[in-house]
Amino acid sequence: MDFHISFRNMDTSQALQVYTKEKSEKLKKYFNGRISVTWNFSVEKLTKVAHCRLVGNNMDYFGEAATDDLHSSVDHVVEKIEKQLRKHKEIVKDHLHKAAKVPLPPIEE
Repeated sequence: MDFHISFRNMDTSQALQVYTKEKSEKLKKYFNGRISVTWNFSVEKLTKVAHCRLVGNNMDYFGEAATDDLHSSVDHVVEKIEKQLRKHKEIVKDHLHKAAKVPLPPIEE
């Protein structure tokens, strides 16, 4: 897993980097193979914003959250991306099973 973090308009935080890496590990279970996770943290007025982009297995996901605390922003972003991943998994799963369950019409001669 490739992991990148950048901070804009704020100082770097070792504790936030460790927390973010720990939360990003949860997303690894949805992918087989190499994934790239990019986190961008910024401060806009009084809100702390977290952006995450996850790329892997021909898929690209993005999540963003703005709260008063960066740790809660990270939690919200991970929840949003997990929701996208679960939805995509259900669509693929339903699509494959739906094709097998549809009976073919009888051939009339």
